Amino acid sequence: MSREVNLQDVKYILQSISLISKKYNDIARITGENFNLFSIMKMETDERYTHSAIIGELLNPKGSHGQGSIFLELFFDGIEKLKGIENFNFKSAKITLEKNIGKIDFTQKTGGSIDILIEDGKNIIIIENKVYASDQEAQLERYKNYHRDSILFYLNLFGDKPSKKSKGKLELDKEFHIITYKNHIKNWLEKCHKEAIEQPILRESVKQYLNVVKKLTNQTINNDMKNEVMEILLRDLKSTKEIADNFQAAKSIILNKIRIKLKKELENIYHEKYYFFENHDRAQEKNSHIWFSLKDFKEEGKQITCFGIEPFSGYGNDQSDLYIGMLDFYNNDEKFFRDLDSNLKISGWWRNIKNLGNFENYSIDFSDIEFLQFLQDNPQKLQELINLIIAEVQVYISKYEELLINVHQAKIRRADI
Repeated sequence: MSREVNLQDVKYILQSISLISKKYNDIARITGENFNLFSIMKMETDERYTHSAIIGELLNPKGSHGQGSIFLELFFDGIEKLKGIENFNFKSAKITLEKNIGKIDFTQKTGGSIDILIEDGKNIIIIENKVYASDQEAQLERYKNYHRDSILFYLNLFGDKPSKKSKGKLELDKEFHIITYKNHIKNWLEKCHKEAIEQPILRESVKQYLNVVKKLTNQTINNDMKNEVMEILLRDLKSTKEIADNFQAAKSIILNKIRIKLKKELENIYHEKYYFFENHDRAQEKNSHIWFSLKDFKEEGKQITCFGIEPFSGYGNDQSDLYIGMLDFYNNDEKFFRDLDSNLKISGWWRNIKNLGNFENYSIDFSDIEFLQFLQDNPQKLQELINLIIAEVQVYISKYEELLINVHQAKIRRADI
């Protein structure tokens, strides 16, 4: 016979977990585990300047770490496909980041920029590094065509398979292989940390990066804490499921309130010049956003270059802090934008991303449960938050509106040619 969920049982689980969480938070505070320079500088998800740069430097036998080829050897030791390479010359190996292999040709499936390239004169190892960025057209195929005998790795957080558009006809475990941050990189960094035990600056730098990798792969929670929490949850799985089923909905109550109110006030300010449109309008959706573009260049049925404010979902994917930027649905080549603004910052589909500041000593990060709890406990602060975001948005628009106009005009001229 099915047992109804009892509200008191749910309360007991929540209270018990709250006590456990407090205990381990106190431990983290005492040990300083929560202090991380990569987190402070908002560099946790930067594939190029954080992950590829650090991994590449550690792999480099001539790297600034001064440890020779030991880290590279440890990397090979942790990946089965690399163990099979005979007589790899670790000491003379060359590591290249952002290796340019020519202009992209989608017909021939060639060209692009390889994230990490490892060579020893005989062997070529290619690593395509994915943290949150989406796959590009024929990306793995283009890299494999650079050198058909290379060993090609698709590195990502949890072992997701590449998209069909990226791998094309390449076969998994034959023409390319998957490695993960959760296992391969984490395990490798732990070995590097032990190897650097007598080098305090290097040791702690590796430890800081290891903590970032654990955070991104949901492994930062103390094992003792995890065991205690699991013990509580397993006592009453039905009540546990009830809590899990309603968690995101509870977050969304706060997030939808913020997003709807912010959008309404922005529409009131900009309704004469801008129109607002969206694909993901609810906070429950991972890409929840506010998008708006110039009415003078509106194309019916088409998504065009616009201003965008994201993310409102609270899932913590991609850049978790709320930001504004210029979103280019045409995904034009960099030269097109560089000709309009030589100082343009390009990140995937986005141009000139800017975080929307801090509020009450919190980053405006809707995946931060403490921040959401603060907003829930202090509803009078909601309008202050909205006012702060609007002020930042107005500054951004006044700075980049002319560029947005120029982008549309340039596209019109290009279409007329």
